Amino acid sequence: MSQLPKYMEIYTDIRDKINNNEYEINEKLPDGDTLADYYKCSKLTVKKALDILVKEGMVVRRRGSGTYVKGVSTNGEAIALGPSEGLSNIVGKENISSKIILFSIEKPSLEIAKKLEIDDEYIYRIIRTRHINNKPYSLEHTYMPLSIITGLEPKHLEGSIYNYIREELKLKTHSTHVWIRGDKANSEDTSLLKIPDNSFMMEIEKLAQLEDGRIFEYSITRHLHESFVFETVFVHN
Repeated sequence: MSQLPKYMEIYTDIRDKINNNEYEINEKLPDGDTLADYYKCSKLTVKKALDILVKEGMVVRRRGSGTYVKGVSTNGEAIALGPSEGLSNIVGKENISSKIILFSIEKPSLEIAKKLEIDDEYIYRIIRTRHINNKPYSLEHTYMPLSIITGLEPKHLEGSIYNYIREELKLKTHSTHVWIRGDKANSEDTSLLKIPDNSFMMEIEKLAQLEDGRIFEYSITRHLHESFVFETVFVHN
């Protein structure tokens, strides 16, 4: 039995059919009722799968017409993350496990305070590893101001911190500045992720803002390169 949620099964199947030219560029996909009947699920589940394909730029919805194939994906078997897309929203929280290495409340270094645009304030400092279906995926170092992200507890780190921010704190995220670079695994990577020395890593440095302009997160996440793809879509007006 598949470990993926139903919408991810559908997403993967349609993605693979597009990549294998079973659905060709500019071809119209079957409508929601037809896909729901084919996959034996609800139309809402189909919509959730198609929403991911829209975000990845593989399909496009045309009002009053339907959903059309726009392009192929480069992600293969890797997990495609967007600039502000939480991992649990992509693969399903039931397929993710987290190990909290550090959760502390402390004063930031001058460098971190400058990144978060704060002065003499306390922050959360979080280190956790993430696993997908029990396989190592990433190592995260995250810093958040207490004055903005109130009430954060270790239990929230087991799932999606972003879901806590949006659903419980009712804060609206707005934009994310992202830097991506390659690197060799360091001693922390090899120890916490149980990977060979000198493994190749992909590092994402991220600075995230709320709708009101306040910076609520600075983070550095290091990924195993085999399972890493970063996808975004540029819209030309």
